[in-house]
Amino acid sequence: MKKTSLLIMSILICFMFHAPLTAKPLRVAIIETSPIPIVTSTKDAFVSELSVLLPDAELNIEVYNAQGVEEEARAIVQSIIAQGEPDLLVSIATLATRAAYGSASAIGIPTLFMTVSDPVKEGIVFAFGERSESNITGESHVLDAKVKLDMLDGLIKASSLSEPITIGLVHSDYPSSKSSVESLLALESQYANVDFVTVSTAYVDGASGLNDMRDGIVNALKESVAISDVDTYWLSTGPLMQADRLVETIYKETKLLPIFAESIETVEQGALLGVVADEASIGRSGALRAKRILNGEMANAMPVTRVDKYTIAVNVSTAIKMHIPIPSSYLKLSKNHVYQ
Repeated sequence: MKKTSLLIMSILICFMFHAPLTAKPLRVAIIETSPIPIVTSTKDAFVSELSVLLPDAELNIEVYNAQGVEEEARAIVQSIIAQGEPDLLVSIATLATRAAYGSASAIGIPTLFMTVSDPVKEGIVFAFGERSESNITGESHVLDAKVKLDMLDGLIKASSLSEPITIGLVHSDYPSSKSSVESLLALESQYANVDFVTVSTAYVDGASGLNDMRDGIVNALKESVAISDVDTYWLSTGPLMQADRLVETIYKETKLLPIFAESIETVEQGALLGVVADEASIGRSGALRAKRILNGEMANAMPVTRVDKYTIAVNVSTAIKMHIPIPSSYLKLSKNHVYQ
């Protein structure tokens, strides 16, 4: 009887000490680069999915926004750490990720990034499929440049166009936007049907930044049309794509429509072709990695990769205007994202 009582007491004592450990709140600090739709929607999808994946966990989720300013993102990282190291640091988009990855005081903190177009050029890994030397992991949301060019080349080859199309690579000098253009330019010589011309504007942070960049790129495109006879343009990833009435304004001033865009909304507004990972998919995929990290796995045990789900969209009206027929295979892939 005495042994039984001692056993029961031991179990109760173990439970008393074990219960607080298992019920320990998990602190997840999220840094958004800027308050633009792709960032905030990705965060919302991530938080929602993480709550589903960890239904019994007490999640203390903090959300910060750097307003598009890298220095502000760095200050936020320091502020988060000053309160004690979080169980997981999440950075959304390139500038927030630079701040988290580049902070000496954040070394060792499990870190997850999302919506970073080129983690290789950012120095996080040497190549896709590799693990980072730091305790960080994540996925690029941008399709490989060669795959995008192959898709566009397939469209052009299906047309009766006899001359190469001169495409203005529209971008700001925001890191992901520049990186996207550099990747396209590196492959240009492999595609006889396209000639690229870079059309850029300075990255502008703050509340008015998007519209300032829109005005800057409209002026730059007008100059390119006059000098280079640009036939169309390619909208690279980055904040510029989120500018209000961008496609509409460019068309009004130049009569140009985009041939490719990394945004479904832009295809709906007039781009011929678009391939993009939607925010819900990015957020849900990130949450799967976050669950593993919060369950004790090292972040850098997971290789840095690209997301594996993309949405394809085409615009039939633009295809007619450009005299580029859309093959049935593209229409089939686009499913519910065929616009006119």
